[in-house]
Amino acid sequence: MARLRLDDLKPGPIRHKQLPPSLIARIEALHSTLEEVYPQSLAEWLDGFQRDAHPEGEVQWWERLARCYVEYISRKQPNPEQRKAAFNVLCKLALGASAANLAGDLASLPGGALDEIVAIMRSSTPQ
Repeated sequence: MARLRLDDLKPGPIRHKQLPPSLIARIEALHSTLEEVYPQSLAEWLDGFQRDAHPEGEVQWWERLARCYVEYISRKQPNPEQRKAAFNVLCKLALGASAANLAGDLASLPGGALDEIVAIMRSSTPQ
């Protein structure tokens, strides 16, 4: 069986030529909140959501992730490297990664960070 290479992946089709203005405003807020740790242009954010089958649900997922991120960094005041590591841990946990996949990022964070991040995620209910 041939191995799939990342270079072979192509973006899916545009499913939504236009997103509702209210959704665009929410995407702009996500872009602004996460720009330091997820440096995509606003155009890239919008393009990605236009390709999603259900952009509203995806925006909600990102909003929950952003809430957790903001809560963690407001408690800890981490440096830029730690902010990126915390964001990576949040993303990986939200996508179902195992503890072993978090080790590299957790090494940049203070002791107890994983427990605190998990507690924040558990207390953040999807809206």
